[in-house]
Amino acid sequence: MNHSIHAKQHGSVLIVSLMILLVLTLIGVTAMGVSTLEEKMAGNSRDQALGFQAAEAALRDAETLLNGIATTGAFNNTNGLYATGQAPDIFANATWTGSASRTGTAVPNVPNPPRFIVEFVGVTGRPTPMLESGYGDSSGGGQITNFRITARGTGGTDSATVLLQEYYGMRL
Repeated sequence: MNHSIHAKQHGSVLIVSLMILLVLTLIGVTAMGVSTLEEKMAGNSRDQALGFQAAEAALRDAETLLNGIATTGAFNNTNGLYATGQAPDIFANATWTGSASRTGTAVPNVPNPPRFIVEFVGVTGRPTPMLESGYGDSSGGGQITNFRITARGTGGTDSATVLLQEYYGMRL
């Protein structure tokens, strides 16, 4: 009788071992999927950061361009410089090619250089005290010429696109 009890127990060890192997396999597959997802998220985060840096560099390029002008005569809706209310659709891909926009300084690890457009917004009269302090002049004289700069940068891939916009004012 003792012999028949042992014979019944040998098969149960195999079943328990297979169940444990199945659970361990599921845990391994799940860990691999999570690791792959985290790697993709890190890559996307890097692309987004590169795109942001490229767009930020294009904003600085536009500011440099504006600091070198003496009049708004060049804002004739060509070469990325637009008159009031004439700026193209910033969400259209055609805006960011050819002469519709200007090319900014190349950014390392970004295959395409950032681009920007500048729109002349208008002139404000006597600046408020807050504007005066921002321009480093408390005399209250002169008018402020205002511009809207829109910059577009891409990350390590063209699918990571960042658009930044700022208003920039200066005394001409």
